[in-house]
Amino acid sequence: MMARRANKLLWMITFLFIAILARLLYIQYVEKEVFMQRVTQQRAIDTTLKVLRGNIYDRNMISFTNTEPQLYMIVIPNYFDNYEDIAKQLSEVTGHNQQYIEQVLRQNRPVTFVLNEYITEEVQKNLRHPGVQMIYLNKRYGENALARHIIGYTQDNDRVGCAGIEKRFDKHLRINQEQSIGMIGDAIKRSIPGLGYRVTHTFNDYDYTAVKLTIDYHIQKIVEQVMDRQLINGAVIVTDINSGDVRAIASRPNYSQNNMEKYIHSQESQLINKGLAAYDLGSVFKIIVAAAALEERTVSPHTLFHCTGHIDVEGKEFKCSADEEGHGSINFIQAFTRSCNTSFIDVGLKTGYKPIVDMAKRFGLGMSVEMLDGLEQQSGHIPDNIYFSAREIANISIGQGDILVTPIQIADMITTIANGGVRKKINIVEALITDKGNVIEEIRRQQDTRIISTSIARHIQYMMQQVTVSGTGMSANIDAYGGAAGKTGSAETGWAVNGQTKVHAWFGGYFPVQKPKYAIVVFVENGRWGGSVAAPVFKEIAEEIIRQRR
Repeated sequence: MMARRANKLLWMITFLFIAILARLLYIQYVEKEVFMQRVTQQRAIDTTLKVLRGNIYDRNMISFTNTEPQLYMIVIPNYFDNYEDIAKQLSEVTGHNQQYIEQVLRQNRPVTFVLNEYITEEVQKNLRHPGVQMIYLNKRYGENALARHIIGYTQDNDRVGCAGIEKRFDKHLRINQEQSIGMIGDAIKRSIPGLGYRVTHTFNDYDYTAVKLTIDYHIQKIVEQVMDRQLINGAVIVTDINSGDVRAIASRPNYSQNNMEKYIHSQESQLINKGLAAYDLGSVFKIIVAAAALEERTVSPHTLFHCTGHIDVEGKEFKCSADEEGHGSINFIQAFTRSCNTSFIDVGLKTGYKPIVDMAKRFGLGMSVEMLDGLEQQSGHIPDNIYFSAREIANISIGQGDILVTPIQIADMITTIANGGVRKKINIVEALITDKGNVIEEIRRQQDTRIISTSIARHIQYMMQQVTVSGTGMSANIDAYGGAAGKTGSAETGWAVNGQTKVHAWFGGYFPVQKPKYAIVVFVENGRWGGSVAAPVFKEIAEEIIRQRR
């Protein structure tokens, strides 16, 4: 009996021992991280480094955000006996007042400084101390960030989107999580020297919602480099003709997304996205007049005109773009190619005001381009008077007067002409995605609408091609790369700058001629001459895109 009891007790003790051992092993290997986290939380000192936010990608998943490193300095006060010396050194590096730094350090909690200036090796060497830690994390906007006017910017610390894509998709891009530096502290939350630190966060990759644009990073880079090289003040837009997608959109002058306070009272319009703002158009509008006239059969491509250099309309003299002697005897194709004002005024008067205005509206002029709800853009203006005079018709026939358009509208129009008269829906955002590229919601929309007949579109395509071969746009000629087609414009604004009338320069075109791939619109504010200022920008961008795509 005693032996049986002893044996039973032994089995019970053995069972309890095995259970305890199993529990210890489970804690050590399975729940190790959980218990470590609980212990750490009891004594953890978390200092926020940055608020996290979803990325904005190009069409090939190249990120426009969080691409360049930002240096953070974490100072642990209780490593120092004397705050005065370290505060003086930190003041020289961070730009903060020495007295302010001393005051912050006396709170005996870790302090984070963002170092925006380049830190030399000498400075880092002087600041080598167990109580000073340097950490690199990605910052939202790099110094070489692209597409700034369409990406937009956020408030300090990446918290709230204030413009562009950042504002439009703010609720999706907010992660509401932070990256922090975690340290072990004592009972009164002072960091304990020697126990180190680590950067922590409480999210995984699938907590991110990112935005994928239709923009092509490499084309965007080409556009911006050319604009900066040629000192362009204005806008350039590139669209994919087959899809209607925006491949690049840039505006100048540019701005720094990290120093927004510099532009609050600026008079140089750095924050205006000129690709979406409305301006006087000039002779690019002759594409609309030509389409209306051909559709109304007011003219044929070979209708003859005689340009004397000026034309009188109700007692007002309108001068031609040529010299005082005019273009002489020319047909409609040549009138378009050489941008003859007198011939187009004649065409406009015969066609009538309403067909021209109706054609402009069919192409989407005078209204916002439906590319993304909530993206701020101007609608421009196409005059639609009930009563109109011959003078008004003369003005609108050469793109002058009360016409205001945006570069994105002209890009839409050029894309439509290149597509044989079929208007594509312009897109700039492809989808909401996870940070791994999985689609959450498709944003891009498809919609084809015929605006003009194929035959009329072909006539205009041919005339636009001749503009670059023998007309006002020869500076845009790229025959070595398959040729280009386009139209120049020089738009008088009525505004004076230094005693001289402000004249905007335009060129809108596409390439190559046979199988069009891209449309490019160049707008140069006060550039004066579309043919000699805007057209060369088109040429350089087009050639660089072709070379890169080969």
